[in-house]
Amino acid sequence: MPNSKEYHVASFISLIDVSRKDAVLDSIRATPGAEVHVTNEQGKVVFTIEAEQQGVIGQRADQLKLIPGMLSLSPVYHQYIEE
Repeated sequence: MPNSKEYHVASFISLIDVSRKDAVLDSIRATPGAEVHVTNEQGKVVFTIEAEQQGVIGQRADQLKLIPGMLSLSPVYHQYIEE
């Protein structure tokens, strides 16, 4: 449908450098549509990104991969809903 509205949410798990934990979490939280859900002392972080287009989620994830202290970033789940 040409006028339909899309809604996307994707979840990610990342491993971060714990010495840069605050800066990495601040960067994730500053990303539009991102929300951190779980962190642990070993540097694992679970977060989601929501957007109206799948490509936007991909672009934001690609940007997060480049922040200092982000050691790995893996997608876990992607859901797409069309109104």
